[in-house]
Amino acid sequence: MTTRGALRELVGLREFRAMWIGSTASTAGDQLAAVALSLLVFERTHSAAWTALTWSLTLFPPLISGPLLGWVADRFPRRTVMVTTAWLQAALMGAMAIPGMPLWAMIVLLVAVLAISSPYLAAQEASLPHVLPPHRYDDGVALFGTSVDIAQMAGLAAAGFLVAHTNPGVALMIDAGTFALLAILVQLSVKHRPAADPLGRKKKDDEPRGALALMVSEPRLRTLLGVRLLAGLAMVPEGLAVPLAASLNAVWAVGLILAIEPAANVLGVALLFRLVRDPAKRERLIGPLAILSLAPLIMFALSPNLTWTIVLLVIAGIGGAYHTPARSAWMRLLPDQYRGRAYGIGRAALRSSQGGGMALAGVVAHSIGSVTATIAGAGGVGLLLATQATIAWRRARGRNDTKAVAI
Repeated sequence: MTTRGALRELVGLREFRAMWIGSTASTAGDQLAAVALSLLVFERTHSAAWTALTWSLTLFPPLISGPLLGWVADRFPRRTVMVTTAWLQAALMGAMAIPGMPLWAMIVLLVAVLAISSPYLAAQEASLPHVLPPHRYDDGVALFGTSVDIAQMAGLAAAGFLVAHTNPGVALMIDAGTFALLAILVQLSVKHRPAADPLGRKKKDDEPRGALALMVSEPRLRTLLGVRLLAGLAMVPEGLAVPLAASLNAVWAVGLILAIEPAANVLGVALLFRLVRDPAKRERLIGPLAILSLAPLIMFALSPNLTWTIVLLVIAGIGGAYHTPARSAWMRLLPDQYRGRAYGIGRAALRSSQGGGMALAGVVAHSIGSVTATIAGAGGVGLLLATQATIAWRRARGRNDTKAVAI
């Protein structure tokens, strides 16, 4: 992902190191908790529907809390926001682990934990430009992103073993402990900085009246968000993993298909940052890589076998590395006082595109009776949109190649 020297420099930054370690640990803990709670629901209800509903609840709270609570990261000191929300999450997760806790109460607590994560993540993302030196910002964002992907895979892999040999309550307590660790690390290591947009600040007449207005009106921000929302089409194979594996007579490969996207993305980011060290050159590759993340899906029209299915998904997953430079460029362009709110809105939009894309693909696949044709169609539509976005990004970037958003 980065050269050895860059990685050593990042880990040597006290503030970044604390946020990185704490976030990685809590991400792995979240996967433990998600699997543990799903298993607990199934043990008590013996209902696949209730189990699936509980798992799906992990997707919805951020869609609402992101836009509604992102402002907290701008109006209050961001270290205070991170420490407070992390302790609240630790307390709520600890309450979930209490023996005999009713299922309905555990689900309510889970929704609260997930909702509170939005202001924490907004504060964390908005803090990175201050914590990292400008020449290491992109490397830091890449390290954060790949660490999250690896932590998710490791957490899910460990969850089955842990839950099978102990009980779900242990996994929930471990997750509570990771939130406590996160709060302590941030409190002890991250510097206090004043709020970026304190309560009562009056806006100038020529200033956008909100983060959404800024995101829509500024061509580079609008284009970057649009190209990231293409993930909704790129993740269609993941949403159709079960029927895709069944169509290949390889139901055992469901887990493999699901693991390809995050694993290939980690590989893609590593290659991108090792081969292209100049951030400006990486930004120029956002469009071509977005095209690469979707074009291979068109080949599913040929009904590839399992081997070629894996090859195509790996290539597409590597192309998905464009999200990392797009994410860092987007945050770098945003004025500091809008970063928390913009992140909350952007994250909700990205989650909606991913969930909506997979849901729509399921409906289409059921209607036309072909999983591979559905994936190929998503690739075709995505390729057209990615090409248009590439042209728009090149045009917008050409007008303001090195300038920040003027506010």
